[in-house]
Amino acid sequence: MASEVTPELVKRCQEGDQVAFGEMLSITQNSVFNIAYRVLGDREDAQDAAQEAYLRLWQGLPAFRSESKFSTWLYRVVLNTCLNRKRQLRRQLQVVESDMILESIQEPGPEPLRQALESELSGRIWKAVESLDIKYRLVITLFYQEELSYSEIAELLTLPIGTVKAHLNRARVALARLLPEMNGVT
Repeated sequence: MASEVTPELVKRCQEGDQVAFGEMLSITQNSVFNIAYRVLGDREDAQDAAQEAYLRLWQGLPAFRSESKFSTWLYRVVLNTCLNRKRQLRRQLQVVESDMILESIQEPGPEPLRQALESELSGRIWKAVESLDIKYRLVITLFYQEELSYSEIAELLTLPIGTVKAHLNRARVALARLLPEMNGVT
C-alpha cells in the first residue's frame, strides 16, 4: 500500500535514486494497478496506465512538497492518468469491454472449499462493482480495497466528505440490488 512509502524513501526518489524508486514501485504497484483496473475495466489498459502513471510520478517527484500524504498524491496521479487514458480511448473508439476479474492465485490451504467459496463470492462482488458508475466504483475501491478514510478519499477526489459518504452508501445499496440479480434471484 502506498502508505508504506516512508518520507525518507520519497526524499531518495526526489534526489534521483533509481533503486529507491524501484522500492517505491514494489510497494505501490498492486494499489496502482487495482485503481487503474477499477477505472479502466481492462487489464492491459490498466497495466499501460500504471506504467504511464509511474513515468509521470518519476517526472513529477521533484515537485512533490509533502503538503499532502504521498499516497494521496500518488493516487491522484494514477486517477488523472486513467481518466486521461479513458478520454483518449473514447476518442479513438477503441473501448473494449472485458469480463476479466482480478483474481489472486492462492495455494490450497487446510480449507480449500471455504477458500473457493470466499474467492467466488469476492469475484461476484467485484464483478458487481465493475458494473457501477465510475464515481461509485472509485469510492468502493478506495474505501474497501485501498482502505483509505473518508477524508483521504475526499481529498483525493476533491469532494466534500458528505458526498463521499453518500456515494459509498449509494454504491452499497446498488450492490445489494445487483448481487441477487447476478445469482438469478429476483
